[in-house]
Amino acid sequence: MCFSPEADFTAAAAIGVVGVATLRRARTRRELIIGALPAGFAAHQFTEGFVWLGLHHEVSSGLSGTAMAIYVIYAQAVLPIIVPIGFLLIEPSRMHRRMMAPLVVLGLGVGGYLLWTVTQYPVYAVEHAHCIAYVTNVIHIAHHSLFEFGVGAAYVVATCGAALLSSRRYLRWFGAVNLVGVTLAATLYYSEFTSVWCVYAALVSFLVLEHFRRQRRAEADELASGLMSERRFDAGADPPAADWSPGWLTPGENLGVVSTEALAIPPPQA
Repeated sequence: MCFSPEADFTAAAAIGVVGVATLRRARTRRELIIGALPAGFAAHQFTEGFVWLGLHHEVSSGLSGTAMAIYVIYAQAVLPIIVPIGFLLIEPSRMHRRMMAPLVVLGLGVGGYLLWTVTQYPVYAVEHAHCIAYVTNVIHIAHHSLFEFGVGAAYVVATCGAALLSSRRYLRWFGAVNLVGVTLAATLYYSEFTSVWCVYAALVSFLVLEHFRRQRRAEADELASGLMSERRFDAGADPPAADWSPGWLTPGENLGVVSTEALAIPPPQA
């Protein structure tokens, strides 16, 4: 994130509130990945605070290096894998799930490749223009390799595309806003792309909370409507004759009712 470790820790606290509220509204296993995204972003920003402290020589190099590794692996390898899977699991439309399936495969490929890259080659964190630039093998050779540029494009498609294909409005907004953010980050802050885009995604994760809030409200309204309909049905299932007989009929003359006297059979003659 930009500016300072204090800004990272403050953002982590604010986003953490959103994360807890979102997790409380995730009720099924299928909702767990997307429901945990804001909390994951909060932890991510909290981790980067220790990277900042390491750059300022306020914590040990071991702690700072561990924080940097966690931050980079989550941003570059974990997110492209879990985000498409999470949106696929939460999608109710079969047609939309079919469109998301190739992005799951793409995300697995991109995430696996980037995981191999950041674990096989050195990763550095340097302060640059009030941001942290994470120097990896991908960033270093992207300027010279069409393949690595394609990897970056595939990362964007995997992380933003699944949300854009969602049938849920606020999840589509989450994808659209993130697509704008990742484009600006790649254009204006290429060296600091990982840091800038991740905090941007974290700040707009309130759209995920809004999705769950509206989803739970719709389910509650539907349940209440169903209960009211059931109660009305139970109340009118077997009404007494007086409840539906026309008012001009006297008791005992209800339509379709035959008196017991009319059905009486006279005894046989001796």
